[in-house]
Amino acid sequence: MKLTFFGHAAFGLETADGVRILIDPFISKNRLSPVKVEDLEADYIIVTHGHDDHLGDTLQIADKEKTLIITVLELAHILAKKGYRTEAMQIGGAYNFEFGRLKFVMALHGSATPDGQYAGLASGVVLTIEGKTIYHPGDTGLFYDMKLIGEMNKIDYMFVPIGGYFTMDITDGVKAAELVQPRCAIPMHYDTFDLINADPKEYVEKVKKLGIDSMILKPGESITW
Repeated sequence: MKLTFFGHAAFGLETADGVRILIDPFISKNRLSPVKVEDLEADYIIVTHGHDDHLGDTLQIADKEKTLIITVLELAHILAKKGYRTEAMQIGGAYNFEFGRLKFVMALHGSATPDGQYAGLASGVVLTIEGKTIYHPGDTGLFYDMKLIGEMNKIDYMFVPIGGYFTMDITDGVKAAELVQPRCAIPMHYDTFDLINADPKEYVEKVKKLGIDSMILKPGESITW
């Protein structure tokens, strides 16, 4: 498995047998992205909510015949009407796909498409792939049930929004890691816009003081297992 960070909340996963998965592929308007939209292909695209910086370039990347877009029911229905293949799930629901298990979990945030359509509840996602469990909380404020997510899932990698303003800031992001107790906390959702500038080094230092491993992935960097 290869995990790559594209900046903001955008990640790519590629399994050992070549299945390509994108999460919240915000690329063309992402000043931190090391890749262009035309560089990316996906068998699956997971979208946590409908905002432009998370739905992003999903419709430009997705192949209408081959790519499956996995998201909450209301957003899935909007995209299906545009001719895309969708898997309409909901918070609390889980399913075993060819790449592994996916479960949608709650997030404290809103959701609407760029043209203003209500897109259901914002969500986070827990993925278990090739022996590792990843928690991508999407855009969210801090909430205490993160502790329950950590208790019910042994999280290996947690991606943590730290930019503030729209999501948790560094202080809340540190508390989120404390609640979830992941093996490794990776900061995300910062520096893409001036409003969400934050210092990931400060975040990593504070999380490590809790006895939790933490690391910075620069846009374009990957980890493998």
